[in-house]
Amino acid sequence: MNALTKVLEYIWEEKGFIYTTFGNISSTLLGALFWFILASILQVRDYGEVNYLIALAVIPASIASLGLNTVVVTYLAKGEEKIVWEADTIALFSGVIAGLILFGTLWIASLIVAALVFFNMSIAEILGRKYYKEYALATILQRAIQIISSIILYLEIGILGILIGYFLGPMLMSYRFLGNMKNLTFRIDGLRNKINFMLHSYGQNLVGSFSTYLDKIIIGGLFGLYSLGLYQLGFQFLMLLAAIPGSLYNYLLPEESSGVNRARIKIIGIISSLVLALMAIFIAPYIVNLLFPNFIESIRLIQIMSLAIIPLTITSLANARLFGEERSKYVFLGGIIYVLTMVAGLVVLGLYLGDVGLAIAILFAQSSRALYLSSKVGIL
Repeated sequence: MNALTKVLEYIWEEKGFIYTTFGNISSTLLGALFWFILASILQVRDYGEVNYLIALAVIPASIASLGLNTVVVTYLAKGEEKIVWEADTIALFSGVIAGLILFGTLWIASLIVAALVFFNMSIAEILGRKYYKEYALATILQRAIQIISSIILYLEIGILGILIGYFLGPMLMSYRFLGNMKNLTFRIDGLRNKINFMLHSYGQNLVGSFSTYLDKIIIGGLFGLYSLGLYQLGFQFLMLLAAIPGSLYNYLLPEESSGVNRARIKIIGIISSLVLALMAIFIAPYIVNLLFPNFIESIRLIQIMSLAIIPLTITSLANARLFGEERSKYVFLGGIIYVLTMVAGLVVLGLYLGDVGLAIAILFAQSSRALYLSSKVGIL
């Protein structure tokens, strides 16, 4: 009991971690609620289609980000103020150009691309300044706006309404980025000196996007939207659990960049991931049977993918330290390992083991990346 009390007291002293965790968990819970509501009212195939269309919009947004958000978090935490204006200027042009390229094929996707780029830059500035309370508010409000508007518009105009709502949330909460438009500058001396770091962080951002959305495109194309619908419900459970490693990364990156090591928080994060994985395995059947009777076939996928929270937590700790030490090359290589093993696993295991093989592929890919990164840096 004394040990637990000490742990709780230590966590309470880390206000920044509390705010980032609260923001991430609240945003993730709201996001999960949104997708779970859709799962309860949509057919499995329609559920897969929505995720497929969103994936087609999010990946170009990651391409347009150019790794600038990670650059801002890392170097603004070190006191380099003008890096924000330089990065926002480039992000404005890249976001608009990426949106215009998509405008002729799927106009709402083009708007989502720009909104996501602008929102990510706003969040990067907030984290770089260590405004953790503002981070919590911004992420929660973004998700709340997204959910409410998507559901209301879906009831009016169908799937298109979901996509419009997906645009409104991040766009309305891009206030810091939009406020910086008066500080636009075409002098990029600060960024020019960080080109290697920017390229590595860009690669990692792409990998992060591919690892979250490329699977939807592959599964939807090879195995059909029904399989994608089953898989996505399992993946949504994993993303719900991923609030813990996400909070660890968002909190630890500016801390590590400032030269501060939070070892006890890391230990707490790893233990939490173990507990969450076990809980998910046991309660998943009850939740699915009660709330999502159309998705009974996804129970085993949920249980398998829930285990991936453990290597995902290790990856988050390693990435925060590597970026903080400006050793971004290893983060990028770890991401490449994940994407390659994920793609190969989805194709091979999906063909031989069916839908369960898709879940195993994600667990294997997460474990492969965690093993590589932990061999390059001491996560504690």
